[in-house]
Amino acid sequence: MRKILAALALFVGLSATAQNYNDLVEVVRSDMRTEHRAIVMSSLGLTEAQSALFTPIFDEYSSALKKHWDKRIQLIKDYAAKYETMNDEAAAGFMKRMSSLEKEGMALRESYAKKVAKVLPTTVAARWMQVERRLNQVVELQLASEIPLMPTRR
Repeated sequence: MRKILAALALFVGLSATAQNYNDLVEVVRSDMRTEHRAIVMSSLGLTEAQSALFTPIFDEYSSALKKHWDKRIQLIKDYAAKYETMNDEAAAGFMKRMSSLEKEGMALRESYAKKVAKVLPTTVAARWMQVERRLNQVVELQLASEIPLMPTRR
């Protein structure tokens, strides 16, 4: 998973054509979704019957998560494009978008945890939410190590 996360973080500095860039992002995303599914399923240890109930909800969540990450990726692209000329107005906009996306991600996990809890024991829903949060933290940590801090202008 580390290789996939490193590839995702590297896309910020790519100088490839837009189509090559978009292709690379899609390949990385596809690999991440595959690994994400495998990690979640092995972490939950569901029975066959539970898996049949969980999988459609997880697929729906994965689709919503992709849309969420589209916004996150756009924020990173915008930050990279504005980095050298950052000013207070742009920084305020980035802070607002970043906070909004963090809240949106948490709300997304909470919403789907409730859906999971309707078809599986609440302990499984809570475990799923923990796994999702940890996976998100791994991605966040990798991105944080690759993306420079906000430049300060004094």
